[in-house]
Amino acid sequence: MDESGLGENIEGLIKSFFPYPSFRPFQIEAIKFSFSVISEGKIGLLSSPCGTGKSISVLSAYFAARSINPSIGRLLVLVRTKNQLEIYSRELKSIKEYSKATFIASIFKSKREMCPFAMEDPNLANLSYRDFLQYCKGLKSGIFGGSCKYYDRTYADGGWRPSKLAQNIIDRIKRFGPVMPEEVYGLCRSSGLCPYEVTRMLAKRSDVIVGNYNYALVEAVRNSTLGRAGVRMKDVNCIFDEAHSLPYYASGILSSELSLRSIRRAVREVKRFRLDGLEILEALHSAAINLGKTTYKMYGSDYEHTIPKELLLKEISTRAGIEVDGLLNAIDNLAILGETVRQMRIEVGSRPVSYLARCASFLSDWVNIDGSGYIRYIRVEENAKGKKTVRIGIKCLDPSLATGIISEMRSTILMSGTLWNMDYYINVLGLDRSRCMSMEIPNPFPPENRLILVDMAVTTRFEERNEEQWIKMADRISKIVKAVRGRVAVYFPSYEVMHSIVRNLKLEIPFLIEENSTRISDVFSFLKGNSQCVLLGVARGKISEGVDMTINGRSMLSAVIIAGLPFPKKTEVQSALQEYLKGRFGEKAKEYANDIPCLNALAQSAGRLLRSPEDRGIIVIMDRRAARSFKNKLPEDWRREMKAHAKIESFLSKIESFMRARSEYLSD
Repeated sequence: MDESGLGENIEGLIKSFFPYPSFRPFQIEAIKFSFSVISEGKIGLLSSPCGTGKSISVLSAYFAARSINPSIGRLLVLVRTKNQLEIYSRELKSIKEYSKATFIASIFKSKREMCPFAMEDPNLANLSYRDFLQYCKGLKSGIFGGSCKYYDRTYADGGWRPSKLAQNIIDRIKRFGPVMPEEVYGLCRSSGLCPYEVTRMLAKRSDVIVGNYNYALVEAVRNSTLGRAGVRMKDVNCIFDEAHSLPYYASGILSSELSLRSIRRAVREVKRFRLDGLEILEALHSAAINLGKTTYKMYGSDYEHTIPKELLLKEISTRAGIEVDGLLNAIDNLAILGETVRQMRIEVGSRPVSYLARCASFLSDWVNIDGSGYIRYIRVEENAKGKKTVRIGIKCLDPSLATGIISEMRSTILMSGTLWNMDYYINVLGLDRSRCMSMEIPNPFPPENRLILVDMAVTTRFEERNEEQWIKMADRISKIVKAVRGRVAVYFPSYEVMHSIVRNLKLEIPFLIEENSTRISDVFSFLKGNSQCVLLGVARGKISEGVDMTINGRSMLSAVIIAGLPFPKKTEVQSALQEYLKGRFGEKAKEYANDIPCLNALAQSAGRLLRSPEDRGIIVIMDRRAARSFKNKLPEDWRREMKAHAKIESFLSKIESFMRARSEYLSD
């Protein structure tokens, strides 16, 4: 293909911005593809395995395209994790140093992470992001009795112009950038300025903006940050990294959930500060318990049972003795009282949280959100100790309600190591198919780098779940871990399955079980501190996706065990999703609702293993379905390399041979 009339000169142009001495396998093809997408104003879907250098590829492509067409527009890079943000920061710095290209970059961490008050005040530690944003808004407006000194010093005369100090910092960053967020924080903090506001000012002058998905997908954030920076989405070239997660993430933005614990805390707030609204909160609490008991009796724990909007409202109004129309007005009053709680907490030296505001916001959503793309549910959550809690939720079934903005952008590249079904993403994200291009890079690494095994003796298929199956899986996991003699991550389809199997495990080395409170930093410290250990988590959980378990770019793991194919649990919400997708995509509905989410979860769990071309490791799928009809859904290289066994002796023999060869490779 003739790349904008450049022909063979395109590679030379790319090399003028590519800061490394050589390309990785298939990397130049990925760069040329990205160059075409940006140059031609298309939507590109790029599936490129981990270790192929995707970040530097798309950045090099953008700068090459911009050198030909200087009016091509800004680049907006959107990531999910702090680690990915730092990778782009480093690569931008490398490009500038190598190519001497002239550009300005603004790199956003979250507003809370860039707030000096959040670093100084222990009351702001671990504050939910929602509560922090409300606190920040209140502090700037002066409703807490003072104002934000950092914000005030950043702007001149209380207006929107940068103060002289802020302008000096912006000029320094423009001269010496790209600058890591930590460096911006240090510069601003020492001058008494707000790092976030300085970064937002810098964005107005920037050629490249790096931040998280919310900067494009959440309208309020998009308007307040990019809109105020003069960024018009129709002129933007956008990169979505780890785009396999976009459908789930976009739906999550428009979903909401309220726990029984939050309701109880709201009740305590109202009593403590002697406010109105107690009867509504107590009615909500009783209604949640009543509906939760019914759901648990019928379906057990972790089951999303759909309920109509009117059912919860009727339960609350009946218990509170208020007509439904009066209840709607009362909810609006609760929202006002919720912010009063925040102010009163600050006055007594407490954390600026408001569970009353949280309840009011959720009830407002429950009343006002409508449309076939939403479903309401209730579920009972049960932890490993048998303690139960109720959660009421609103789930968005249609990610395109948030991702429609993608088709409005000048060009977009959606990329991931596991973007295995392009049609799925085009359809569920609502992309303009006429503008879409796609490329799938084959796995460039030698097959001897990994061993893929399928255990034919076990399954987590719902109809075959029983205590005998859990004991068998636990025994085989224990033996596999012992044979690996390294760091092993085990991922289960759900917390329920994990707890059922883990209680039967017999491990002789340290292990860490994922809980709701588990932090990524805890996981990293655990792996770093133990050369032989086991990490036990859940597919689609916080430690299975977007977590970089590496040291100096090399994976710390020797093996990943996927203990059961991670299909979404069969619940009424899942059935509602399939029915909704059937209305949009017909016979593809089952595949889109069940098979592809399972594939993504499996791929992401396995993806924690090999993070560089030098890594070697073992992937074990403990579910016979993986070697049967499900096998046809896997990439060709997985199907080719997969070895299925029922006898544990065959398993252990293969593992021991591979680990022996791995040790010899690492010692060379």
